[in-house]
Amino acid sequence: MLWLAACASLQFSDAAPAWQNQLTAPVPGPWSAIAPSSLDFEVSWKGMLDSGRLRIEFEPKDGRKPGLLVVRSSAASRGPAAALFPYRSNFWSEIHPESLRPQFFHSVETDRRETVTSTTRHFHDRVESVEITEPLGKGKTKRNDRVFKFSPAYDIFSAMLHVRSQALVAGERITLVVHPFDNPYLLNVRVVGREIHCERRTIRLGVSMQKIDRDTLELRPYKKMKREATLWLSDDEERIPVELRAAIFIGDVRAVLTDFRKL
Repeated sequence: MLWLAACASLQFSDAAPAWQNQLTAPVPGPWSAIAPSSLDFEVSWKGMLDSGRLRIEFEPKDGRKPGLLVVRSSAASRGPAAALFPYRSNFWSEIHPESLRPQFFHSVETDRRETVTSTTRHFHDRVESVEITEPLGKGKTKRNDRVFKFSPAYDIFSAMLHVRSQALVAGERITLVVHPFDNPYLLNVRVVGREIHCERRTIRLGVSMQKIDRDTLELRPYKKMKREATLWLSDDEERIPVELRAAIFIGDVRAVLTDFRKL
């Protein structure tokens, strides 16, 4: 009986998780590729305007790599928000343009306590990540090497481009596995519909996430996101982010597009 129970337990643990059947096909949708461009955002935090700045560059001229789509970003808190929550970051992503799957992601984030450097490499059957945490004061540097045996998994920017490529008709749902830093998550995007926002035609999306246990593949709540976030994309050929609103662990955050230019 114990042998049968052990076999049954093994078979159950090897079974694919139920959420895997909900995943969107990894083939990019019909929308045209994003043009080389730069986007600037003003960030507000807890109602404080101009609490930070964010820049995202798609295929920057000084960072292009043959056969890859490079995306980089930089962000920093400003003003009173910087005194309360000092933060700055630099992200770098290398994506295969035909499949919109990531190959390499690197990030450096610094707050008042520490600098966290994450390097993620994507393979055909797994994701390998290294996270190094360096305290700004006393303390030891910590390193975490992890492997997530699942594919495909997207980073922040490849997931953004994959969602952008879809038809995005009202009621459509897009579900992807994302591995932005050192942990995997299940990303759920629902297309709410079209509306006028910030005086322009937009596509309204609802965005939520659940944490994935890398060993059991069980879903767990993502406590840093308190409720579904809202993202507006421009309803035009560019399909660029116009505004993001999210209630996260540090409070309500909004990022509003202030400038867009093609490179």
